[in-house]
Order: sequence, then C-alpha cells, then structure tokens
Amino acid sequence: MKPQFTQVLLMVKDTQAVAKFYNEGLGITIKEISNGMAELDADGTTIVLHHAENPNPGSSPILSFRVEDVYGIVEKLEAMGAKLEGRIREPFFGKVAAVRTPDGHLISLVQPTAPVTSSENQ
Repeated sequence: MKPQFTQVLLMVKDTQAVAKFYNEGLGITIKEISNGMAELDADGTTIVLHHAENPNPGSSPILSFRVEDVYGIVEKLEAMGAKLEGRIREPFFGKVAAVRTPDGHLISLVQPTAPVTSSENQ
C-alpha cells in the first residue's frame, strides 16, 4: 500500500490565535480546537495546528489557497497582523500573493484568471 497524504501539520506558538487567523481571515472551518491543538478543514484537506514552545516556521511548508479577490484577502489578512512578502504579482494565469502570517508561516494566495467562455470567443 502506498502512503496516503492526509494532512498538513504546522507547529505554532498560539494555537487559538492561529486558528482564529485562518478561520476569520480565510474562512477555513475549525473542526476541533483545544489549548494545544486545532484541526481545520480546508475543503477536504486537514490543517493541524500543534502547539510548540519555540516553533521555527521558516519558509516551508507553504500553504496555497485559491481565492476570488486576492487584493481584498491580503488587505483583510494584513489587518489581522499578516505581512505581504514582496508585491502582488499578476502572471498570465492570474494574481499571486505571498503572505507571512502573524506566527511566521508563509501562505500563497492565488486568484486564477477567469476562463474565457466560448461566447466570449465569438
């Protein structure tokens, strides 16, 4: 049997605050929460937040979220203590932002370019 990917685990100092950030900032559902651990449901992918006294988030893993309004989400997350890394880029496939969460993790926000429908091609 091959290994099955089931969840992403992030070591964080303040489980409650980080869960609130993902829930209120990105709308990620909190499945369970306690002082030392939280489980979030990101549309079928489980993000587990686990307490660590001195976490070292570095630059990995990077959680990537598809969003409808990258500028609006960045503004909302910055109001919650996040910091935009660089600028919002606009490559051919959409808009992309790298955001450092208040606890130091790096997340990617991607707003795909709307697909061209057949009626627009005529």
